[in-house]
Amino acid sequence: MIIDSHCHLDYEPLVNNIDQVLLNAKNNDIISLLTIGTNLESSKKVLDIVDKYPNVYGAIGIHPNSTSGNLEKIDEILILKKKNKKILAFGETGLDYFYKRSEKKDQIFSFEKHVNFSIAENVPVIIHTRDADDDTISIIKKYYQKTNFLIHCFTGTLDFAKKLLDLNCLISFSGIITFKKSNNLRDVVKYVPLERMLIETDSPYLSPDPFRGKSNEPANVKIIAETVASIKQISFKEVANSTTTNFKKFFLNEKN
Repeated sequence: MIIDSHCHLDYEPLVNNIDQVLLNAKNNDIISLLTIGTNLESSKKVLDIVDKYPNVYGAIGIHPNSTSGNLEKIDEILILKKKNKKILAFGETGLDYFYKRSEKKDQIFSFEKHVNFSIAENVPVIIHTRDADDDTISIIKKYYQKTNFLIHCFTGTLDFAKKLLDLNCLISFSGIITFKKSNNLRDVVKYVPLERMLIETDSPYLSPDPFRGKSNEPANVKIIAETVASIKQISFKEVANSTTTNFKKFFLNEKN
């Protein structure tokens, strides 16, 4: 039994046939999904989806690339969270200095807003970070004793991963670990303890090999679990059981 800890069911083409997407997931032993909002409208759609499907949970937030021009909408994210107990986290938020679609100061402001929402609501934060290691670490270090952080779709260095683990973060890996040129990332997978790891598709993006270039879906998280098992030279069952337990502890506060 596996959980896809990060997907976007409100994005095309997934949103056009959610029933079939969830059936495909079920047929691949995926028992639950976390679908993620990336702006205010996306987050509203997430609420509708989690209301309709019992095994789908949600997170809501404003993606760092969407912060400039949307700062006045951030407080509405907190209002949305209060409407639904199946919203398990704030995010994805964070810092993306690669695309430069939003001003750094706006991204930092939004990131800290989401963190403070998480403290107020006692739920974790899902972080997107790219080319922003130092500022990401700085903000996490400021708040890590007050809330919990998950780094989604990790693509960073081993050194960055070590710093995040020192700050009690969980690290999630996507289909990128299956790509031929991802040897350095596979070294990170090998290093990160299984009890500090989640797996995700980030679908409809980042299809794992052999489906790279095609639309991704939550069913493919099974391939990521198999890849982690191969990298760590452990059984698929160990990866499935541990990442599922990690998800339940981190998001649902289940002890076992």
